[in-house]
Amino acid sequence: MATTIQVQNKSPLRTASVNKLVVAVSLALTAVLPVQANSSFTPKVGITGHGYQLDLPTEPDKQRGGALEVEPAVSWRYQGPNVLTRLDVSHQRLWYSDDERDDMSFNEYLVQNVVAGFDRRLRWTVDASQRYTVRSGGGGAIFRDRITNPGELSKTRRYGTAIALETAQHKEAQFALDLSARKVNSKRPEQDDDLGDINSEQYNLSFRTSRHHQYGGIYWRGGANVTRTEREQRSRLTRDSADLMFGIPLFPSLAWTLQGRYEQNNVRNSAFTNEYATAGTGLEWQFGRVSRINVNYNTVLTGRDDGNFVSADFLLAPSRRTSLSGYWDRRYFGRTAQMSGQYNLRFLTMRLSYTDRVSTRNFLETELIDLGVFVCPDDATDIGDCFNFPGAGYELGVNEQLQQFFDVDTLIRDDVILNRQGAVAIGYNKNRLTVGLNLSSSEQRYQELDRVDRRHNASLQTSWRLTPHSSLRANVRAYQYDFGNNNRQDKSWQYELGWSRDLSSASDINLTARHSRRDSNNDDFDYRENRLILNYNYRF
Repeated sequence: MATTIQVQNKSPLRTASVNKLVVAVSLALTAVLPVQANSSFTPKVGITGHGYQLDLPTEPDKQRGGALEVEPAVSWRYQGPNVLTRLDVSHQRLWYSDDERDDMSFNEYLVQNVVAGFDRRLRWTVDASQRYTVRSGGGGAIFRDRITNPGELSKTRRYGTAIALETAQHKEAQFALDLSARKVNSKRPEQDDDLGDINSEQYNLSFRTSRHHQYGGIYWRGGANVTRTEREQRSRLTRDSADLMFGIPLFPSLAWTLQGRYEQNNVRNSAFTNEYATAGTGLEWQFGRVSRINVNYNTVLTGRDDGNFVSADFLLAPSRRTSLSGYWDRRYFGRTAQMSGQYNLRFLTMRLSYTDRVSTRNFLETELIDLGVFVCPDDATDIGDCFNFPGAGYELGVNEQLQQFFDVDTLIRDDVILNRQGAVAIGYNKNRLTVGLNLSSSEQRYQELDRVDRRHNASLQTSWRLTPHSSLRANVRAYQYDFGNNNRQDKSWQYELGWSRDLSSASDINLTARHSRRDSNNDDFDYRENRLILNYNYRF
């Protein structure tokens, strides 16, 4: 995760110039790369027919309809010894059968470039994207899209660049430095959601250092993080934190530890300001190759309370396939915990995480549920098209690439929130069956408002390959959303059954039946949709 140092920028002209510069640099980096055997350029076109039946309490005129979507697109992938690039550009043109909707067009793009050097110890990343997303206004219409209600979608552009520098892994003292800058621009949708245009920038600086116990003598672990989030219509959010631990060996596997932590979160010209510092001492037991358990007794130096408390820090790695790390501590709002774990087999991957973080909803896309790394064809868009990465010895085939899948929360707001989230992700792939299961629960506590939202998500993605050229898929997604002091609770489900067949090496056809529904304690937000989708793709 990157950290942010942000400079105030209110000039529309300057902002537009920065946006153009990021896109230009991204495209320039893409353009100068040589086209070699390990690159692919794929023009393609997709034709999709949608037939839908809606039940909307507030829109009785929109009950049945159809839409035809034509999408020409270009994809380019390149992977060299020190360069990785990806370019996706598409244009969607929609014609609707009913008079309630106007014909529309959409342009989307994604540019990602990574340039590395010094055995990948230095990495420079530049990326830019444009897509259409649902914002977290009053509707919370998770399953609404450009077919059923394009007026609720916001054109959202994201720009970013990051530099990462780290020491070689064999070095006794380890250091890592990350710098990043990101910008989000979300336009007011056609159907106003009262959020207006959202323009935010985030600048981040993070530094980590460590020296392991195995080297003998005094060792340490620590780091610092500085983040500045500028909001065009709101005040700046400042986040600073630092931690440092020294270990003094008493016995080969036992050490006396001294540690200190500092944190400050501040919204300028706001009541949301806090500063929290602690210091403590304890013992650390190290065992195995890298495993450790650290328990400390701490004193609060600066903060709202002056009590003493016990904290713990651990890393359990019994094998190269299994690890679990985290801590149990205290922050300005009370007890805090963080946990991250993974379990990897040839056919099974598992991810476990729990964290809390202060940020705006614009930049919570960096808090993703990691589903793991999969081997995918170049044009893959779904985890069902891929299989688990067999390991470091696997050689990618023609038109194959490594792709890391995430489950992303796309809702956007400009408010500062304390987000607590726990998630479990399981991926399974063996023979002809691919399964992805994701469970998550989160609480968003708005730091500038008297409001707490709670959200629970579950999704199951399955794909069964019937023949070498055809497959079946079944997906289920479920959400429960409590809208805090709005006295509103939504329960949403989506069920999907699909069939896909490769007609040739350059074309495929897909048939999908989908049912979406939302039940709310406010009848105005109830929603029902049945949709049948027929899609044909051709790659030139």
